[in-house]
Amino acid sequence: MTTRLPVSIDPYPDESIPSMLRRLSTTTGIPVHNLYPYGVSDRITVRQVGALARTLGLPTRRLRTHMLPQRLAGRNGRKAASIELRRGDRTICSACGIGSLWSGMVWVSHCPRCQSPLDDGGGADGAVHALEMQDAVLRSMQTPAVGLADRRQRLLRLLRLHVHLATTTGPATTGRSWQAPAWIAGFAEHAWPASRTVQATRDLIGERTLTHLGEPPAREDDDAAARAELHDQLRGSGITEAAIPDYLHPRYPALDVDAAGEDLGHGIARALRREAIHTATGARPTVAELDEQYGDTRKRPMIATYVHHLGNTAAGLRILAHETDRLAHAGIRDYRYRRAVLTTLHSVPTSTLALTAVPRTTRNQKLAAAWIWLELTHGTLGLSPHHAGMRRELRSFDRALLPEDRLILIEYGHQLLVAVAVDVARDAQQTLTLAARHTNVG
Repeated sequence: MTTRLPVSIDPYPDESIPSMLRRLSTTTGIPVHNLYPYGVSDRITVRQVGALARTLGLPTRRLRTHMLPQRLAGRNGRKAASIELRRGDRTICSACGIGSLWSGMVWVSHCPRCQSPLDDGGGADGAVHALEMQDAVLRSMQTPAVGLADRRQRLLRLLRLHVHLATTTGPATTGRSWQAPAWIAGFAEHAWPASRTVQATRDLIGERTLTHLGEPPAREDDDAAARAELHDQLRGSGITEAAIPDYLHPRYPALDVDAAGEDLGHGIARALRREAIHTATGARPTVAELDEQYGDTRKRPMIATYVHHLGNTAAGLRILAHETDRLAHAGIRDYRYRRAVLTTLHSVPTSTLALTAVPRTTRNQKLAAAWIWLELTHGTLGLSPHHAGMRRELRSFDRALLPEDRLILIEYGHQLLVAVAVDVARDAQQTLTLAARHTNVG
């Protein structure tokens, strides 16, 4: 139990609670974990706030004003997205020695008091855009800024994309976490100017994505020639619209990808379907026609952006050619038929689970059905008959499967596909027979 000490802290404006505890520790010589042994997180209970207030010698109401969730709760009625938050308990200004509560937001890369970098990301002179971005975001916490709400949404799209690209290349090559202030300062160098307009944001998304996928865009590229080559490849390989799954990502299976990567996988698949339809019919579907057939992208603007850059640049068309080659080598499958059949599979029979090492529970029956959907349709949970919220649970289920368990579940899925095909063929034959009888009677 924490008790009030004879020494109290006079907080600096916007100082974080961990920073106050560190200063109190320095004054008293008592280690921080002895002052408050329970740790300080973003989710502090009412009881914990009271205990911390007694330790620091502050009124509870005043201490609450130094909590980031408390500040964000009242900012223009908006709730911060989880990607905007970082652990700010160890982020201290090397010049002031003070940790600001705002350092718990990833947009903050420099000390709000003296503008010194919060880590080894270089001096403030080389971070003009980072400081501009930080200042605009922090000012918007107090007063609504005209136009900044839309710009913030564009920044969030850019941030999610850059985080996906950074985690794809891995920490060994990036050298630091994407949440590190220096990383955010580097991100701001390109993202803050690009976020000024919708077009500039789309251009940066396209340039970064195409480069990441191995095809940097170049001005001298011939888009018409690249499209003609892709169409020839589609005709030669036999890849049609039905043979293209909902999700195509060259690096990540659907179960392992984050939300930004899932949008990219959907974008690649939709762009390739557009080219497959164009190849087969000679008519190029419009964006509205694609939305009507495969789902509206107005609430997922990143997908529409990916489709635009993949289908309207030579670099993007070359990426689609790579995916066509991968599909052809894997063997042509009717994914449209698979989706139609497996949409009805919500649960795998216990008799099938009994052949595996998977415990026979109702939950595992549903997880097995979702696993079969991902495996055979190469789709995603978001477009499946299953709840997208089971992703983490399904990952654990997948890791626990033995190789022979996987084969048994895949075989069950194929048996279901064949059984439905046989039923359809039988129904069609019966219809033809009845029609022939009526014709003969007549």
